[in-house]
Amino acid sequence: MTATHCFLRILPLPMAIIALGGAAPAADPERDTIAAALRDELSLAGPIRGSLTLPESTAELPALAARPDMTAARITWRSSDAKVISATNNRHGKDVVRKGFVSRGRTDRRVRLTATVTLPGRRPIDVPLDVTVLAAPPAALPPSAYVFAYFTGDSVEGEKVRFAVSDGNNALQWKTLNDAEPILQSTEGTRGLRDPFIMRSAEGDRFFLLATDLSAGRTGWGGSTDQGSHYLEIWESTDLVHWGQQRHVRVNLPNAGMTWAPEASYDPSIGAYVVYWTSTLYKDAAHKIPDGNGPQILSAVTRDFRHFTPPTPWFKSTDVPGAVKDRGMIDATVLKDGDRYYRFTKITDTDGCPSADILAQVSSSLRATGDSGAWRIVDRCIGRRAGTPEVEGPTAFRANPGDASGFRYFLWVDNYGGVGYIPLATHSLDGKIKWTIPRGFHLPRSPRHGTVLPITAAERDALVAHWNPAPSQAQGASLTDRWVVPPVLASGTRLPVPDGRGVRWRADGGAVSDGILTNPDGKEHLVHLEGTLTLPDGTTQTKRFAVTVLGADARRLRAYSRTPTTAEAVNQPTVARSVHLALTDADGQASPLNDDYGVLFAKGDPIGLDQIALRGVADPSLFHFADGALGVIATRVDMAGKPDPDPTATLIFRSDPRRPADFTELGTLDLGPANGVAKPRAVWDSAAGRYLVSWTDRTGQSRWTTVTDLARTEDHDTPYGSRRSSVVSTGNVGAVRAGAIATTDGDTLAIAPTTATTLANRFGRIVNVTAQVAPQTVSRRQLAALKAVRATLGYSDGSTATRAVDWDAVDLAKLDRPGRYLVHGTVRQRRYPAILAYNRADPNIYRWERDGRVRYLFTATDDTNNDNVGSAHLPLRIADRIEDLADDKGGRAREIDVLNRRTRRDRTSEGRVIAGCYWAPEIHEIGGRLSILFAPCFNPKDDQSSEGGLWSRVQSHIIQLRKGGDPANPADWSPPSAILKADGTPLGRIGMPNISLDMTYFTIGGQGYYAWSQRYIPTSGPLGDPLTWIAKVDPTHPTRLAGAPAPIIVPETSVEENLAEGGFALAHDGRVTLVYSSSGVSPTYVVNGISAPLDADLTRRDVWRKWSAPLQKSMPMPAGTIDYRRYEQGPGHGAFTTDEDGNPLYVYHSWGNGVGGDGRDARVRRIHWAADGRPLLDMTQDEEVAPANRRVTMAVTVR
Repeated sequence: MTATHCFLRILPLPMAIIALGGAAPAADPERDTIAAALRDELSLAGPIRGSLTLPESTAELPALAARPDMTAARITWRSSDAKVISATNNRHGKDVVRKGFVSRGRTDRRVRLTATVTLPGRRPIDVPLDVTVLAAPPAALPPSAYVFAYFTGDSVEGEKVRFAVSDGNNALQWKTLNDAEPILQSTEGTRGLRDPFIMRSAEGDRFFLLATDLSAGRTGWGGSTDQGSHYLEIWESTDLVHWGQQRHVRVNLPNAGMTWAPEASYDPSIGAYVVYWTSTLYKDAAHKIPDGNGPQILSAVTRDFRHFTPPTPWFKSTDVPGAVKDRGMIDATVLKDGDRYYRFTKITDTDGCPSADILAQVSSSLRATGDSGAWRIVDRCIGRRAGTPEVEGPTAFRANPGDASGFRYFLWVDNYGGVGYIPLATHSLDGKIKWTIPRGFHLPRSPRHGTVLPITAAERDALVAHWNPAPSQAQGASLTDRWVVPPVLASGTRLPVPDGRGVRWRADGGAVSDGILTNPDGKEHLVHLEGTLTLPDGTTQTKRFAVTVLGADARRLRAYSRTPTTAEAVNQPTVARSVHLALTDADGQASPLNDDYGVLFAKGDPIGLDQIALRGVADPSLFHFADGALGVIATRVDMAGKPDPDPTATLIFRSDPRRPADFTELGTLDLGPANGVAKPRAVWDSAAGRYLVSWTDRTGQSRWTTVTDLARTEDHDTPYGSRRSSVVSTGNVGAVRAGAIATTDGDTLAIAPTTATTLANRFGRIVNVTAQVAPQTVSRRQLAALKAVRATLGYSDGSTATRAVDWDAVDLAKLDRPGRYLVHGTVRQRRYPAILAYNRADPNIYRWERDGRVRYLFTATDDTNNDNVGSAHLPLRIADRIEDLADDKGGRAREIDVLNRRTRRDRTSEGRVIAGCYWAPEIHEIGGRLSILFAPCFNPKDDQSSEGGLWSRVQSHIIQLRKGGDPANPADWSPPSAILKADGTPLGRIGMPNISLDMTYFTIGGQGYYAWSQRYIPTSGPLGDPLTWIAKVDPTHPTRLAGAPAPIIVPETSVEENLAEGGFALAHDGRVTLVYSSSGVSPTYVVNGISAPLDADLTRRDVWRKWSAPLQKSMPMPAGTIDYRRYEQGPGHGAFTTDEDGNPLYVYHSWGNGVGGDGRDARVRRIHWAADGRPLLDMTQDEEVAPANRRVTMAVTVR
């Protein structure tokens, strides 16, 4: 990896990591939150090109700005190379260069910064951050051109940033870029941009653009000076062509009325930038009483244009003799010439000037305040004396060497009520300055307050090549190339007309009238559509499309992502930044699918061995592939919503044409020099046999290109042993073109009703719709068998199930002689307490049959007070009925301790003493013996201590009941034995410390398997993500694997959130399903699943299919409500069993804070197998059996 591709890598310590699910240690949320905020600090995202802002307290971290309870921690810093990045403040007289000053050398340098975070009353923690400081750029060539950034007026369109470049090395002759259309526009604040200021960084290889957040075009001028924005709009670039994501940064004081005309100058004496702007200050919170100084200039200091010091007054009217105090001043700009700073400001001056005008001052100190006397007035009434009307918005700059205009200095002033900028020029700033209006200048049309920046010829050429391509390039795509009719449309759709041109339409059977596609018979059918377009020169071109026209029962589908809010609302970033779908009903009303949780979750990027950087989506859009499959195209973003770089910024999903609800992520699509990808759209052009992909770039411009085959993928090896898929780009993606695609309007996709039904069945609620009992014919000797007759339940997706029925005894008593009868009954739904067991996590119920007697065994992790690491025992309950396992039915009183480290000092067969955890116990019969798999932890310093166990020392073990033993007798259980690899080494990655936990056991086709969660914990550096592994096992030797372990679940999607644990298997209908839990032990815990054919090699990851959406998820809470009993959140780590009637049962835990203390609680419910093979884990009582279907009738014939 070259230095230009190195980014910040933060190495969290184990103490700052939340542990695995069934295994959460006693967390320190405050400390972990602070560490995460440091890791996410945007100003440290590499590579490093300039000095850093190193916070001294947590109050300075943007991620904690809304957390006053987190601002008490102090932060100190160390640097592995203080000559490259300083870690201490350096004082030079009265000036201080703060820590974080970066000195770039001849080569790239790797530096480790270590932040030591100290919370009051806590031990300090170290958070190491590895950064790459780029080599210093080569010495810059002399500037020989200029770039001009400006806005054009008080309208929505005018309040966007436009660029122009000089015609050669001449500051008076200009050419617009992008046909004078905007290059940057705001999506933040007021969405208006005025007074753009552009500058080159002190190092020379970055550019910053600042602008005023004000939209007179949207809201007028009312309130603009007293209720205006406190924010700056900021962009950053390394080449002037490609600009990063807009930053909306609050910089101003609470009592400021506005933040106008921001500019900045570098001050080498402090190694930082001084930023200054215009504000009116007020005495009251309502901003009704001004402070009497009128508008004034405030200043702040920044190093990175992300973090700013609190502003202070820099220049106000009382600093200028003869100024009108309450009229104040606006629009300061600074020109540095040698060691002197010239400041030009608009001020109302009574000293012989007929109107407010430009004042000039000079100082050797940039930061000197106006009342210090350091600024000397050198010129007044500049505009009027040069012959201009009233002006404002000055921008000053030195002429380039060899500038063809012949002048040495320029001062442009804005005639805001007329033509816009008027250039003034002079040959000298010494003595009495003589400003003149040059002859023959040519500026863009109506340019308003902006900035002129000297640049090199190469920088100018790059701007021109990007924004003003040669005519052959710009016009290479004709109107017909970007004119397309989608392959599937609903009847009544208006056909597209590009650029308002005339189009004549013809279709099979007259299916088009007045440009509207119709389907008279209501059945979907294929239409051959011909459109003839009249071009500007009078010639025509024809395109022929193949379109499936849906009938009147067509439905519409919309894709979207959400803006993250809270975990309580089940709208955290990992969920919100996913593909959501909404489906219209017969009345046209759209309803979210999957309870608005999302249905498709993006895969992240491997950044290390067993390490994934999560990714999400933004602005998803639906389309049809050429074969009719559903497609989704979206912008790929990180969990903060920041788009990926161009090569991976576009993401494609595709459904199976035969199963429209089964989606696969095809991967990213490199669209070439996209200049940022927002709101991507795709459409199949049946006339040209290719796809058109369009998007909006980061400047707000419409772009598009062609893709031959969006379903054509290729796999790539990653540096970490995995393979990733992407859509082929080379030879598949065309050139990027300007403009918008001409296609049908709307952001929804027409779909067939069969497709809608499939999606609703997969991502909607499945409910009981029928209940039937087959007629029975019996003899009088067989009457007792009627009690076992079950009802068959039918469901909305076409699936079925059976349930026992409690038949009415009165009706059964009447069957005493031959005849025909009707017997009534009630479908049996055994009801269990809402909470089966309080403070019992990772629950497991086992149906144990011995000597003809069935008993139910319950075990779980003791999670009392959320301190499962400190658990002292392995609890077990035994009952004849499931309901008797519940706390409410005396279950807690039945609980015995199979193991207890405090009363019995549990010792393993290897001689170690258990010191805590007893995580995720599961009961199975292995090799004919009742067995419990669980994960104890040990004291890392003394393996003979029964105290001090750490979650980072947890390991999967097994205990087994002796033949004929009593599970309620602890003495009948074997000592715990560690489960090891076949060679006797511990489970885990070779060569590094590992933990193993959440082990489960199942048999398929006579072969036994273990599956477990595993992660490595290095002595330094980031931890591995917990993956789920599998291996074959010989049940007669259960302490050793019988084959090589292999990972089968990599938590790579956002909803998995770097965690795959708590697996449990269940076979059904020719497949085995392994459910597992993800997203951290918290209210965001969620259940996912994979499945594979029973006859497959289950140790191969590629035979397992992962469900695209969770199988069980949290219920959202209303705003302001915290009630984990009523609103079940954080469900997971469940297990399957069967109830007394043979129905499949699911026991799991949910987040339990404030329910029965603070600890996860066990719950139980029946499951249902959907028609598509999914286990439904969240079916309600009424969905299982509709109230109207609970009473059933059986027709009985007695012979």
